[in-house]
Amino acid sequence: MASVDEIVAALADTPAAERVGWQFADELSRLDDPVRPPEKPVPDWFRQGVEHAVGWLATTWPQRPLFRPIRALDRARIVPLPHDDAYILAMVSALGDRGDAAYRLDAIRADDELRADLLWRVFEVEGGGEVSLTNVDKFSMPGCGWADAFRTLVADGTLPRDRVLSACLAALGRDFSTYRAGFFARLFDSLTPATGELLAAQTRLLRLLSSTVPATVSFAVRHLATIDRDDDAFLDACPPALVVPAKNTPLIVLRLVEAAAKHHPERAAEVAATALEHRHRDVQKAALSLLHNLNAGDLVAARLDLLEPSVARQATAWFGFTRDDENPAPAAIPETRTSGRTAGERAAALLAGDTDPWEIEQFLAEVAAGRAAVELRKPARRALQYRGELRHVVAALLLGEQPHIYGARFLAARIGEIQARSGPCTLLATPTDPTGWLDPAEFLRRLSGTPEPMRHDLIAALLRLHPDGRAEALHTARTRPGDAGAAIRYALGGAPAEIGDPAIWVAAARTRAPLDDDPNLIAAGLTGAGRGHAARLTLRLTSKSWSYQAATGNRTVVVWEPHIDVEPPVTPSADQPTVPVTDGSAGFVRWQAQTWPHDAETFLTAEIDPAMSAAYGENDGRTPDRLDALLTHPGRLGPMAASVLAAALTAQDTGCRIRAAEALTTLVPHRIPAPVMAGAMAQLAGHATANRWAGALRNTGQPGTVIAVLGALLPQLPHDHPGLSALLEALLEESVRMSAVPSAALRPWLLGFAGSSKAARTARDLLRLDAA
Repeated sequence: MASVDEIVAALADTPAAERVGWQFADELSRLDDPVRPPEKPVPDWFRQGVEHAVGWLATTWPQRPLFRPIRALDRARIVPLPHDDAYILAMVSALGDRGDAAYRLDAIRADDELRADLLWRVFEVEGGGEVSLTNVDKFSMPGCGWADAFRTLVADGTLPRDRVLSACLAALGRDFSTYRAGFFARLFDSLTPATGELLAAQTRLLRLLSSTVPATVSFAVRHLATIDRDDDAFLDACPPALVVPAKNTPLIVLRLVEAAAKHHPERAAEVAATALEHRHRDVQKAALSLLHNLNAGDLVAARLDLLEPSVARQATAWFGFTRDDENPAPAAIPETRTSGRTAGERAAALLAGDTDPWEIEQFLAEVAAGRAAVELRKPARRALQYRGELRHVVAALLLGEQPHIYGARFLAARIGEIQARSGPCTLLATPTDPTGWLDPAEFLRRLSGTPEPMRHDLIAALLRLHPDGRAEALHTARTRPGDAGAAIRYALGGAPAEIGDPAIWVAAARTRAPLDDDPNLIAAGLTGAGRGHAARLTLRLTSKSWSYQAATGNRTVVVWEPHIDVEPPVTPSADQPTVPVTDGSAGFVRWQAQTWPHDAETFLTAEIDPAMSAAYGENDGRTPDRLDALLTHPGRLGPMAASVLAAALTAQDTGCRIRAAEALTTLVPHRIPAPVMAGAMAQLAGHATANRWAGALRNTGQPGTVIAVLGALLPQLPHDHPGLSALLEALLEESVRMSAVPSAALRPWLLGFAGSSKAARTARDLLRLDAA
């Protein structure tokens, strides 16, 4: 231990830059207890250092009682400090020790001013980051937290019990975040308030029913349900609690409203009608039942359009309403967009983050022709830092530097070719349609002015040739000499010839018959998926799990990893982009998708893994680009496309799931058949969260699509699949909306349920639709 003078002397020898934060507070921890007045006034830098230490402790939890000497200096008026929010948070952070309860208890018992005033401020200042009552307690050893201290000091009479209970309720009324408000609810509950104490707190509990924190509302409802409530006050206060998202709280409130209806039937009916606006079917059903008992059909009629279809059907049966069928028109497939941008506008948009493949292809054509917007060198220099993104590539091309490209090897080869050209040229592969197609006639027109085409440019052009107009183009190409001429004619439907450059002939074969085996290439030894053979892709999932110790006990985490089986086996090659690869496409998802407009499955093999990772919150930011690529791709969408869409429908991010629901509306069943979509979902069922799927499917607004997909999916799932009831409820509501009945294939599976689980009850409701 050391005196104030000794600590000042020790710190005086420390460089000023080091007299901050941990170093300063740690030196202060040597201060004598009790503190002795210094022999001479402390210097200004020491006062400022103490003030800075308070600010540091207000945002950092040192796990040690470093606030003790600061409080001692303040109490002795050696370094008077303002008792502001930072001071209170510093006390929350470091009055006690993470592993020793005695420090905090002794400090509170020995400090009259702290017990009288400052201690109660911890119920008023929320904190954040490392420093809050919740966070300090969460990471302290058992028995050494703030809540333990309050319970101990209440039990021994140091702190008044009624004031602690009242302070907890006041803190809950301040709408702190859910995480930090939880401390006060837990502390209140741990003191086990008696009925009389709850009756005295009734006014405060009623105010909490309008909290913006759902957990706080649930806390208040739980305690109000145990006492003899003031019905008038309760009916006035409870409507906000009837629309709390989680269903359990509104269901309890409705039971309390039903009890109040014995004395106030009209007022109770008006309150119960609020619950019809809840999104959950169970809450709507409970409210409807209560309103039926109260003969309040007029209140139901005003909210009929807000009800789930099965609840609305019950309402019409009970009250004799009529209701128009809801059958929204299918969403229109997005129209093709063209660009009227100038070269400068296009480059500026790409540097700002635009990933439109049409725009990047037009930009490449301008670069190859020597028409790049060189005036954008300054923003290009800034965009160069975004390695792995398309803007980095654009910036490098404008600056004449080598771009860093990961994964997209064919696109990298095309860019390298353009940079290595000897002079201005016309690119062959620039698409003539924003979806990636190249008009065969335009291709040959460009080719006529290009005696020696760049190799990767030619490959890219062959892969983009549109199926229409090939016969006329074949006639035009009849005199094109050399190996390239023979390959071009073969791509357009001409006769086989001796194979020269393998990559050019692979591109020709894959555009000639994209989804078929090519006997000419196979005979020449160019075998394998995406070469002479059409690729046969199979998705397999394997799981791995690990356990860890959580506050609530042991927890096990299961993660599913995708594996793509490619048949026939093949070795990927950078100049053969139709060969499936599993490495990523960097930030070029949409551009990579248009490399081969005939078939989307090959490029998607690299996208399933990151798409699935989004379910765990590992969002790489490319889900919107993946979905846009699916929406705009003109070729085949098969099981790989369905798997990417199924993964997006269970993403952790709500916005991703909404985008996926919109994509499903357009793609299923127009581009992806419902059985294919259901098959992909069945394969990902172990990985997915069924509640997310159910919510996303309902968001499509396409009941026919939902019925078709779920009707094919559900028989592939076990009857005890986690979250199955949510999928069954979605099917029930959409079936009622469409006046549909379970299919013959689904009925045996529905009949397989036994018991009284929610899933079993919903399955029986679906079977009853036949009778209805």
